[in-house]
Amino acid sequence: MGPGQAGLGRLLSDPNLRQQIGVTADQAAKIRQQESDFQKAEIRNRADLQIKRMDLNDLLSAEKPDRAAVDAKVQEIGAAQTVIEKSTIDNSLTMRDALTPAQRQKLQQLMAQQRQAAVGGPGVGGPGAGGRGNVAPVVPQGAGRGRGPVTPPTPPAPPAAPRQ
Repeated sequence: MGPGQAGLGRLLSDPNLRQQIGVTADQAAKIRQQESDFQKAEIRNRADLQIKRMDLNDLLSAEKPDRAAVDAKVQEIGAAQTVIEKSTIDNSLTMRDALTPAQRQKLQQLMAQQRQAAVGGPGVGGPGAGGRGNVAPVVPQGAGRGRGPVTPPTPPAPPAAPRQ
């Protein structure tokens, strides 16, 4: 996801920002609707993934796990993760396309200025401060929104069968 696309609907709820970027009311409404639709789908997709993981745990907790059923469930989990990843990328591209190139550039400039101001402006730390200078900190996608990484971790490998 490129700069300015995470939570674009929330960003554009500020009328001053919309005016600075040149976003029309129609564009803002479409972006808010897309973001809402994406968030609903994301909730459903993550719930589906979580249920599949619970099913896998149930399969693994059996006295003699059915390897074919475990393998099939792992395939389902992989497919569910792929759906989430594709949906996230599709949303990112849709949000990007909702703005003109000039609007995207202006938004990126404004966000860079905000990041710079948030870390104290140019030259924060000065020489000898680890060479960071005026580089803004890298914030992972979804940070601060109560969400984990885009691609959830894979479940642990099934336990090895005891040797006899």
